[in-house]
Amino acid sequence: MAADGEIKSGTATDRKLEQLAALAFAAADVLFEVDRAFRIRHVGGAIQKLTGHQQKAVRGLSVFDLLVPADRVYFRRAVEEFDNTGKMNRITVRFLRGETETTTAVLGMSTTPGERVVTATIMDRAFVVCPESDGLLERSAFIDFARRLTPQAGDPSRFSITMVSLPQLVKSAAPHDSVLARAFLAEVEGILRTHSEGGAVTRLNDGAFAYIWDESKSPGIVEREIASAADSLLASTYTRSLPLDSSLMEPKEIESALDFALTAFAKDATDTFTFENLPECLAASISRDRGLAAACRNIIEDDTFFQVLQPIIALKTGAIQHYEVLTRFAQGVARGISNTGEFIKIAEQIGMINTFDLLNCIKTIRLLQKMPPGVRVALNISGRSVQSPEFADRLLNLLDAPDAKVAPSRLLIEITETRGITDFERPAALLQKLFRRGHRICLDDFGAGAMSFEYLRRFPVNYIKIDGDFFRNSMTSGRDRILIRAIARCGFELGCRTVAEMIETDVEAALARDLGIECGQGWLFGKPVTTDALFAALNRTRGASAPSQNSPAQAQLQARSRARRTSPPSAAPPPQTAPAAAEHPVRNVARVMTSGNT
Repeated sequence: MAADGEIKSGTATDRKLEQLAALAFAAADVLFEVDRAFRIRHVGGAIQKLTGHQQKAVRGLSVFDLLVPADRVYFRRAVEEFDNTGKMNRITVRFLRGETETTTAVLGMSTTPGERVVTATIMDRAFVVCPESDGLLERSAFIDFARRLTPQAGDPSRFSITMVSLPQLVKSAAPHDSVLARAFLAEVEGILRTHSEGGAVTRLNDGAFAYIWDESKSPGIVEREIASAADSLLASTYTRSLPLDSSLMEPKEIESALDFALTAFAKDATDTFTFENLPECLAASISRDRGLAAACRNIIEDDTFFQVLQPIIALKTGAIQHYEVLTRFAQGVARGISNTGEFIKIAEQIGMINTFDLLNCIKTIRLLQKMPPGVRVALNISGRSVQSPEFADRLLNLLDAPDAKVAPSRLLIEITETRGITDFERPAALLQKLFRRGHRICLDDFGAGAMSFEYLRRFPVNYIKIDGDFFRNSMTSGRDRILIRAIARCGFELGCRTVAEMIETDVEAALARDLGIECGQGWLFGKPVTTDALFAALNRTRGASAPSQNSPAQAQLQARSRARRTSPPSAAPPPQTAPAAAEHPVRNVARVMTSGNT
């Protein structure tokens, strides 16, 4: 009996043989014969491997229905290009395979009298550049793809990196939430993926993108198609192109130059972006890095950083479990350092992260000494620091100092993975000592790095903090929801509490509870506040009623609730300024530690 038990007649058998012959000729896994509306008339090959369905189940459906939503506009644009030119670049798309699975395949297309033939070649995801859920590439994957297209020395340049900005969308945030604006952005993304080499496009911000352009193609076609799709929404686009030539030979140089170009364009997509080639971008990148390193060193040595606190709450009860201590900079000292994450990376690169982490610990101990005994805080320590035996000795000496005593249970140690831990013996020994002293151990950004489960296996852990972007993606990704639910279950069985970051809405909080996550952190529960603001809230609460042991947590929660009831949703929080200089001589400690830091 033939496949599906259907093919009995000679005509059907002949068609089946024709399909198999076409598959063999096309070197594809699946062949679709479709009408002009792309409804499937016949299908042959490994359709179940591609979609999870038998042949009978997909007949009569549109090929578009089988694709993930983010790839449908891309495929439609590719079809339009085929109709106009008779050619279609082989495009990489994802087929739906059940509710959470997808299969990556390369599509090709040809025509026969009265119908079209679409071929799909299933690809191992390890050998293709896989897009994110919106169909675009993450920044590092895009840069790696562009680097691999850079020619060898002496070979001509075939490709360039082109950056495009949509000024009207950037200037006005309101249309982003409209159906019309979302449809327009989907069209733009489809246009860029259709005309870019390999569909390689990355998002720089809400209204700016970068893509790989084949110099042999007709210039201006992308801008014309975007203008046509925009109609009255957009007057014009702004674009800049940089050739991928062989002027830079080292892969790291190419990557640094590309990253600088993308960052600079995203920050200021105007005529001030004057770079003409990658060597210019590399020189500017080196100059910028020197300035950032100097700014980072000055911030640490001059003690011009301060602390803010953000609550972590129990999702079931709303009770505050502890606060995370976050770093902020006094006004005017950052000098180009965009955020705390970048500051930490720079401090690691210039060898000052040990000094910063120790200074931050001193400030945190002083903070705890001023707070009621019921308050607990989590101190972030870099994965780079815990690998240093010198840092371990200084940290333990600091915690044992007579003037730095606090109950160990009040000081949680949160390990961040900005720099991956490679030597597990020393960090494990340090964390075991801290754990035995009574300090609780947290793993930050779990799921963002490749070593998260290895840390969980080797270190004593009390809290697992799930990466904010990972959790956010679970709002739309069934695969991520399955993974996070498994992490929550794993944490429960290991005796660890799980924390979801970046919770801003009641819907996100409900999802976290549904996934089995115990604690939450984010603007829904409280924005980071200065220590002075938190102390003021505590004093107001004490004046109104007798405080309980948990009064600091309740005071913050009540203050937030009152603010939400009395302030409009769009009201901006009051500006936060750096607190007055600390009374203890942290600055002198910084200078002493810097000389021997590794």
